[in-house]
Amino acid sequence: MARIIRNTNLKKENLNKEQSLWVYCGLDCEITTEVWNKLSPQLDNHTKNTYEFERSCLGPAISMVLRGLRVDERAVTIIRAPLKKKKLKLERMLNLFANAVWDKNLNHNSPYQLKEILYTYLNLPEEIKYGKGESKISTDRNALEHLSEEYPRARPFCKTIMALRDVDKMLTVLASKRDDDGRIRCTYQVAGTQTGRWSSKESPWGTGTNLQNITKDLRAIFIPDRGRIMFYADLQAAESRATAYLSGDEGYINAAESSDLHTEVAKMVWPNLGWSEDQEQNRELAEQPYFGNYTYRDVCKRAGHGTNYGASHTTVSRNIKIKGSQAKRFQLLYYGGVEPLNNLNRWHKQDKRGGFEELIEMGEVIGSGAQQLVKVKGAFPGIRSWHDEVVKELQTTGNLITPFGRRRQFWGRLDDEHYARKAIAYLPQSLVGDILNLGLYRIWKELFEDGVEILGQVHDAVLGQCPIDKVDMLIPKVLDCLNNPIEVKGRKMMIPSDAEVGDSWKNLRKWNEKK
Repeated sequence: MARIIRNTNLKKENLNKEQSLWVYCGLDCEITTEVWNKLSPQLDNHTKNTYEFERSCLGPAISMVLRGLRVDERAVTIIRAPLKKKKLKLERMLNLFANAVWDKNLNHNSPYQLKEILYTYLNLPEEIKYGKGESKISTDRNALEHLSEEYPRARPFCKTIMALRDVDKMLTVLASKRDDDGRIRCTYQVAGTQTGRWSSKESPWGTGTNLQNITKDLRAIFIPDRGRIMFYADLQAAESRATAYLSGDEGYINAAESSDLHTEVAKMVWPNLGWSEDQEQNRELAEQPYFGNYTYRDVCKRAGHGTNYGASHTTVSRNIKIKGSQAKRFQLLYYGGVEPLNNLNRWHKQDKRGGFEELIEMGEVIGSGAQQLVKVKGAFPGIRSWHDEVVKELQTTGNLITPFGRRRQFWGRLDDEHYARKAIAYLPQSLVGDILNLGLYRIWKELFEDGVEILGQVHDAVLGQCPIDKVDMLIPKVLDCLNNPIEVKGRKMMIPSDAEVGDSWKNLRKWNEKK
């Protein structure tokens, strides 16, 4: 019909509403088919396999939309009331701050007003956000956190804005429209991100929300159907484990495979702290203060994540709020590098908490006199080598292919840290996303008839429900579906998973623990 109408002189104004809808849909299908016929011969096997895999995931996605998430309206009422009071209080505080520098109240949802008061009236240095080939003045959370940290006079103002945004986001979720059966249904975009991870938003009927906005407190509003119990099956240390195998660094692989990744990393980064064979003692040692409120383990967790994805010491310092010298020292110990001996000596005078001796002990002193350098191997040199491999591949081909066969073309300048970090992060994030999607598909395909229903996908986890009387039989099967080995650089990698169960998304316990 679409082809006939497009090739005639039939005018739109001569069609009724239903006929216009048929024509619109028909033309949509016709044009899409023409594009497919043009592009399909150009697709390589990687792209075809990705397309077929994503198409197969439409089954569980549609199942999730049809089922929806049951909402406990009593819990909604209990959570919403104090949030509204908190919002009014924060708004009064914000206007007091605003009225001190200008003669009107502030709309915290207006980027224009925020830029005006922050960068004109308060005369703070402009925060610039880079991305997608352009730069712009920013008032996002990262900008506010940096301004709060660097300029004490702006701290109350910035913190109040961030708190208001958090409350607004929670109230928006609570106000999400329900369907007639009292459920929230989301639209899941199977191909919504370039990494392959799903994204969610409102349903076509105007109900639902983005599940990524569900905080731990808000999880209390989601409950299973009667006679069922909710489960939350999560891939453990997924991105760290993927990074370990992608880099091929044996030390980091061993750390990722251990029972406590971040403590194991601390052992390798600071080998002279007095570690023992006892895991509990090592955990206690790793929890000792290192810098400010951070423990050794905290630094490994927070700074290690950014370092794994190619962040500079300056970026790490800013993101986790430690001194630049501390971040630089950590990265030298983490994956190696070259640093003037004079710098190490200066750092040692500034900070006597240990660790600088290790840099010299672990490194090779080269040069002479004032030009002496220390070449440090680091605990995980394979991670830096992997970063170099990724950049070289981008220089050569401009695209990256994951072990799952997902291909992505990258556009940008290799000397742009943001661009390089984005490319490096793509590989583990995409790999984990596809492993989770495969597990989710298997749960839907193999366990649906046993009463297992998938309710949502959040980050590296699957949210679902199953009959209460079958939970001990079904949860191991769910975990088995998620535990899919995949070959990475000639080695088999499998990300272990764990599950919690309970009478709401918030009220969960380990499934194998006694009630």
